Order: sequence, then structure tokens, then C-alpha cells
Amino acid sequence: MTLICDQWLLNALSNTPTNGLIGRGRYLVLRAIRLMRLALSDPVVSTSVGECRLQLPLSHELPLYRKRFPAYSVNLGRISAEVRRKYPNLTMIDVGANVGDSVAIVRMFTAHPILCVEGEPRFFQLLAENTRQFSDVELEHTFLGATGDHIRAINVQRGNAQVLLGPEPGTGRICTLSEVLARHPRFVSAKLLKLDAEGFDCKILAAELELLKRNKPVLFFEYYPHSCQMAGQNALQIVSTLSEIGYSALVIYQNIGRYFMTLNSDQVRSVEDLHYFLVDLEGCCDVAAFHKEDEDIAASVRAAEYAARAKWDGRPCGVSPYDHQP
Repeated sequence: MTLICDQWLLNALSNTPTNGLIGRGRYLVLRAIRLMRLALSDPVVSTSVGECRLQLPLSHELPLYRKRFPAYSVNLGRISAEVRRKYPNLTMIDVGANVGDSVAIVRMFTAHPILCVEGEPRFFQLLAENTRQFSDVELEHTFLGATGDHIRAINVQRGNAQVLLGPEPGTGRICTLSEVLARHPRFVSAKLLKLDAEGFDCKILAAELELLKRNKPVLFFEYYPHSCQMAGQNALQIVSTLSEIGYSALVIYQNIGRYFMTLNSDQVRSVEDLHYFLVDLEGCCDVAAFHKEDEDIAASVRAAEYAARAKWDGRPCGVSPYDHQP
């Protein structure tokens, strides 16, 4: 009975319209009930992503993000489709795979082998359960960082796992991406590398420059200057480093999946403007970075984003094509 009530609560939250005073009030009451329920425990419920059904903790914000922003993270699916168009034998690495939502989104667009890397124990357990419905998925239970990193603590809240580093090894497992690939040789030459590592994205990239020089994968990562600094990495420096090793095009997204703009990595002032804008807000964005050999994919991705907008022609003034429509 408790499980039924927990699932009803999530369904009610996901389906309650928030337009109008009554709808907004009902939604806030349901949020309050959810908060009280979470004070007792954090049960497993399920939600739909495309045609897939995923299990996740009730505290996870994914269903509510997708309620407000139906296109949340769908940009990753479009990018994967464009990369596979050029590289039919594409393999992909998903760092910070969480409960498997990125796999579900990618499989809405294309099917290719995916290596999922997740360090948080409960998320990894749910990831293993959720990816049983997919073929060609390999799993690795670890956090990623640089050589010599040690985990002091893991802070889990609202569906995210934040790693805190310390001088001595803790209870969590952490290693480098190269060490993971030694155990999964099928993905050694992956052409799509997605990272969502709660501030460790830039640190992981900085630790794997030889791999990036060799494989020149399309990168999709979270650019979060504040969290990068906490992880001991200068976010702006990694953009400069990527430019030095041949990455020339940056497709920028708001962190809810909305296309923002495309920059060349040598547009130093524009990159700096974006960086310090995010620093002042303590905000983040998502970046898709393309090597100069794949500038054609960057152009195709930009075109795909505008094609996604085109179906919303005639929408009311001020209504974003990405926002929920009542």
C-alpha cells in the first residue's frame, strides 16, 4: 500500500498543471506532502522517459524537471544521432550515468553501445536495474577523477551525488577514465564522451588529454565554474586547453537543454564573457565541444536545434518552444 501511495504522489506531482491559482496551489501542497514523506524515507518509484520506464528515488528531481521542461536533456539525443550519422560504428561513454536517464534519452534517437559509469551505490543499483531493458550497455561502478584523488565524503540530494575530496582514501571508489577503459576495451576509441560529474567534468577532461588527442571524441559536459573550483580545477583553463589540442567549435546549452549559441573556441572574449557570467550567477551550462575534424557535426547539431524549434512556429509571443504547454 505504501508503494502505491508513493507512486500516486509522484504521478500527481507530474500530472498536476501549474497554470492558474488552483493548479499552482495544488502543486505546492503535493510538494509539501512529498517533503514530509521524504523525512521518513526515500522510496523507489518509477517514471517514463520516452518509451522507457525508469526506477528512481522519490527525492529525484528528474520527473519534475521533465514536467516543466519536456525537452530536458533531449539535446544529448540529438547530438548522439548527428555523431552516429558520421560514425556508424559509434560507441559512447556516459560518465555520471545516474539512474540511466541519459541512456533512455539517447535510445529515443539511436542505438549504439554505451558504457555507463556511476559511483553512487544506490544510483548504480537502479542504473543496473533500469538498463536491463537495453542491449549493448556496459556498467562500471566508480567515480572518476584524476590520479591520486581520494573521496572524503559523498553528498547525495535531489538526484545528484556530489563528491568531496580528502587527503586519505574513504569509502567511495574513484579512479581515472583511462583505468576504466582498460576494463572495457570496447570503448577505448569511443567518439562520444558525455560527462555529468557534479563539478568534476573539467577535472576529468584535464586528466585525459592524451585520450582526447588520440580519439578526438565529441564532448558533452557540464560547465560549472563554481563546482569545478571546489574540485580543484580551473574551468576556463580547460576551454583554452581544448582549443590547443584541436577542439574548435562549442555548442552551448542552458542546463535544461535549451540551445543558447555556438562559439568558436578561439573567440576568447566571448568565452570569457560566458565564463564570468556563470561565475557571477554561480550557474552552469552544458557544452558540446567538437574537434576541427568534426566541425561538420557541430553545424549539423546547430541545424537540428533550429529544426526542433521550427515545429513551434506560430506559438504565442514569449512562449519558449522548450517549455511545457498546458
